Amino acid sequence: MTVSHDSTATAAKARPYSLGRLAGVTALLIAVLGAATAAMLYVSYHDAVRAQQASLRNLAIAFAAQTLTVAQAVDQVTLQVGRAYRNNGALPPPLAPYFDGNGPAQQYLLGVHLYDASGQLVASAAPPGAAGARLPSAGAPARPPLLDSSESVSVTISNVDPGSGRGVINFARAISDSRGERIGTILARVDSERFEQIYMLLDMGQGGSVTLLQRDGTMLVRGPILPWAIGRSFRNTILFTDKLPVAERGGFQSVSPVDGINRLYGYDSVPGFPLVIITGMDLGDALADWYGRLWTALAFFGLISLSLALLARRVAREATRKAALIDKLAASEARAGASADYLANILNAVGTPIWVLDSARRFVMMNEAFSRFVGRPAAELNGRPEHEVLDSSNLDDRERRYRHVLDGAPGSAAVAQLRDGSGEARTVIQMSSRLVDEAGHPQVVSVLTDITERQRAEQRLAYLADFDALTGLPNQNQFRRVLENAVADAAANGRSIGIVVVSLKRLHEISDLLGQDAGERALRQVGEAFHTLSPQAVVVARIKSAEFAVVIAADRGRLSIDEFVLGLQQRLSGPMTIGGRDFYLGPVMGVSVFPDDGASADELYRRAESARNREGGSEEDTIHFFSPSTHTDLDERLAIEAQLRRALERKEFRVEYQPKVSIRDGRIVGFEALLRWSNPVLGEVSPVRFIPIAERTGLIIAIGAWVLEETCRQMGSWAAATGAPVKVAVNLSPRQFHQKDLLPSIRDCIARWGVAAGSLELEITETALVSREQEVDVLMRGIRALGVELSIDDFGTGYSSLAYLKRFPVQRLKVDRAFIRDLGQDDDSAAIVHSVISLARNLKLLVVAEGVETEEQLSMLREMQCDEFQGYLFSRPIAADRVLEMLEANKSLA
Repeated sequence: MTVSHDSTATAAKARPYSLGRLAGVTALLIAVLGAATAAMLYVSYHDAVRAQQASLRNLAIAFAAQTLTVAQAVDQVTLQVGRAYRNNGALPPPLAPYFDGNGPAQQYLLGVHLYDASGQLVASAAPPGAAGARLPSAGAPARPPLLDSSESVSVTISNVDPGSGRGVINFARAISDSRGERIGTILARVDSERFEQIYMLLDMGQGGSVTLLQRDGTMLVRGPILPWAIGRSFRNTILFTDKLPVAERGGFQSVSPVDGINRLYGYDSVPGFPLVIITGMDLGDALADWYGRLWTALAFFGLISLSLALLARRVAREATRKAALIDKLAASEARAGASADYLANILNAVGTPIWVLDSARRFVMMNEAFSRFVGRPAAELNGRPEHEVLDSSNLDDRERRYRHVLDGAPGSAAVAQLRDGSGEARTVIQMSSRLVDEAGHPQVVSVLTDITERQRAEQRLAYLADFDALTGLPNQNQFRRVLENAVADAAANGRSIGIVVVSLKRLHEISDLLGQDAGERALRQVGEAFHTLSPQAVVVARIKSAEFAVVIAADRGRLSIDEFVLGLQQRLSGPMTIGGRDFYLGPVMGVSVFPDDGASADELYRRAESARNREGGSEEDTIHFFSPSTHTDLDERLAIEAQLRRALERKEFRVEYQPKVSIRDGRIVGFEALLRWSNPVLGEVSPVRFIPIAERTGLIIAIGAWVLEETCRQMGSWAAATGAPVKVAVNLSPRQFHQKDLLPSIRDCIARWGVAAGSLELEITETALVSREQEVDVLMRGIRALGVELSIDDFGTGYSSLAYLKRFPVQRLKVDRAFIRDLGQDDDSAAIVHSVISLARNLKLLVVAEGVETEEQLSMLREMQCDEFQGYLFSRPIAADRVLEMLEANKSLA
């Protein structure tokens, strides 16, 4: 093709203009592309950082909640021991019970140690075969930790193994009396490995960590473990200098003081304890996905920029040829279209909604994620106003932020509620920034981050802090708060309220028989039953696995409470059908009333629990109202038990001997060994008071063994002095009678002290005979084979039958003093005693009458041909050193 001069001149004139325009367009397009890419990367970077910080904060909240559960369980032990110590008048309470059963702190405790006001150890206990066996240095410290009088609970770490980083976490509380004066310190010790196991449940990735710190900056536990840092202070780190003074929970980015790694962190404090949980993740790991998007975006940007530059260069080189210029321009347009496709692919690769608006708030561009969010195809959106497409409920707020961005602000971020295309409300973070198109017109690019699920998870955590997940009822934490408010309101308005604590004693039978799922279904049914209580119930809560509590508005005083608990008892006592079978829950209730039974929420709740746990009563007696006598009896029992546990060690027991006399000739035929207890605090304690407590606590096993040993020792001594055996009867409690090593212990005792055959007699109550007949028969015949005689004590008051008397190898029956006391006054008692004597004579058994105090009683027993008697008429129990003197005097009188 030929071109005229004029045409050439025209082309020559147009070339500089065309080249300049081409260069400008190319630069502008690269700039727009770069700005969009940078904005997208900037927004997504900060969004990724915030998302990871929020996730780490939520993890810290969850770990803090688990730590709080363990800390509360351990601290509950310190509170209970402190109250017992205070209530006992600074006498050490028993600590071993805190390791019995399945209490919430049982699996964590290494030991519980009690110190007096001077810091001396006064009581200490550890679980049997304790976890301390794995941590030898976790015994009781010689001195308690130093406590600031202003703090309620101190948490420290000690005994740190430098090799493993494992140590002992100490929960310490000061104990003060009613005047606020320090009377002691209680220390509960926990293996730090227990906390480490909790924090290692979740894989935090390479460089991730979960750390428990004291509020003073001391590192207590870290997962994964970092032995050299345990016990060191990190007080001067950003967490303690900048973050915690401002907010109790949150997130931040910082270089780790432990290993110098740049990390993202989330933290939360443990309510009520000087503890902080911090979770960390390597910044590189946290932003791994973002870095992938970064390199993809940079690669596309570089490719597009290079393509544009090469295109411009090629157009410039072919500018002298008009036809070639047209071809190059066509190719340039094709490449520009390809570049737009590249940009679209980049934006569509991002799963977050992105859209661009012009200054009139009309859509210029959007990615596929935005189309999916609004539920409309992109072809319908270009050029339409935003308010016609996007939820307009917060339009004014969006417009304000758009103006702010267009006026030159670097960017805007806001949390908002938006409805998506399906109409569902979503919680989002909208990030908006300013752009300029190739014509120089301002635009707004926005990015949405959907945080709905994260917010729901946070709400769920908040819900679980106050409600029981299984029944939907408030939990113990919320119940305490509601009860405190109810007490304050009742006190302010002069009203009464009732507190009911309900234990379902037989609920466990359902899961024992049908499995855990059936047990949970039963709990949900119980929760539904409590949900339907009348408006009279201020709050109903699940306190423990099978324990519930109710606060009642007692508008009509005690009458309202009576009606409510009777109705509740009737509702819970009926059958519950689970798996086609009927079960009975066995409800037992304890009730306290404000203001009659206490002035504080804690006092009222404790007294309702005390009433529920009251001993005695029939199986039908399932509703117990608190009374001062109940509280006094409990206090007395606990005081006796506390002293009883060390009575053997302190040698406070003694054995006295009451003679048994032949009714026929008045000669002493033997003695009964009677246990006596003199305590420096309680004085002389009646066996009627302390024997039932020893039986219930199991202390009777050791005490009974001591009585048998002491009696056999005295029998050996008397036999050596007189040259003849002295017969003595020793009482065996039901718990002793069924202990596995009873026969070997009797055999060893007889052999050790040379007790002659037939001189030792064991008295067994009827209660010990009513169960395991086959085993009892074998045991009694084994005792007889040792040359030991047997008698049934308190005959006629228990469950004996003729079958027992015929089957078991007993030699004597002892008639209870209750029947002997009424001889001569009550014909029924005389008839019963006469029947027992006749029955025994027919069975060739001897009869011993207890508690004979008058000549009239003795005369009637003689007429009934009773064999032997004992009682104050002949002699009170005497000390061991008077036995030989009495035997000699009785022998001379005969």
